[in-house]
Amino acid sequence: MPSNNSLDIKVHVQLSASSKRIMLEGYSLECRFSRDSGLPSSARDFWHTTMGGIVPGPKLAGYNIGLNIRSADYNAPVPEILLATLYNYDMAANLNTYMYIITRGSPGSPINIETNDLLGTIQLRQTNNTGKPPVPLVRINLIANNRLVIEPSTCTINGNYPITVDFSNVDRTRIGESVSNTPIRKAVRLNYSCPDPGITLPIKITMKGYSASFSRDVLYMSNPNVGTGLLRNGALVRPEGWFNTYISNSGGGDNLEFVLVRKPGSVPTTGAFTGSATLVMGLP
Repeated sequence: MPSNNSLDIKVHVQLSASSKRIMLEGYSLECRFSRDSGLPSSARDFWHTTMGGIVPGPKLAGYNIGLNIRSADYNAPVPEILLATLYNYDMAANLNTYMYIITRGSPGSPINIETNDLLGTIQLRQTNNTGKPPVPLVRINLIANNRLVIEPSTCTINGNYPITVDFSNVDRTRIGESVSNTPIRKAVRLNYSCPDPGITLPIKITMKGYSASFSRDVLYMSNPNVGTGLLRNGALVRPEGWFNTYISNSGGGDNLEFVLVRKPGSVPTTGAFTGSATLVMGLP
């Protein structure tokens, strides 16, 4: 620990979701007794949560959060809990402590986490059985080492099942050069559902994905000379773009059209190609 008792930890954050929470994991926190302390073998350090246990970072402010400690959930403010006893020998103890976000059954806004964002601060204190002055507060800052989108709502699009858009076999010479003139089209129905009853309000559907190198209007495909566009009521929805719609009495839906386009002036190579995007429900 540095002298100011605050430690930044870069973590590659993975999401593990259940019906009640989204846990931020993909890291481990370990502590051990100080080497060469000069204390007897009976010396012990005790690490506890303190001051509510967890403080959210700026992008998670306003969300209900907590700590998962040894597979048990404690919503913030977290009570004082003994995390680990450190014995006076050179062996680390895993704190088995992870931050989580409590889900909700109504629409919310997706949280866009970027590299170097502060996710949250775990607050601990150390006591001991040696009579040495305890460490009153240790702040462990969890810093994102990757990008990710967190959606705390349990509302779903098509039941959270993958939406497969299969253009099947197409004649590459018939693929149009714009979303308006291509004849290669595929209709898809979106169905929205929220578990909380009686929800009627406007929502926003965002398409998260990368644009093709030749046009920001269409989604990137593994074949560099083709891209896929998304239309809703004839209007283009670009990658990282959105459209506004609504749910009534906790349900709703929209008809979309996916269209295949080619890079102007090109003749795409033959063979299979793939691409992917994520549709996210949020508030306008």
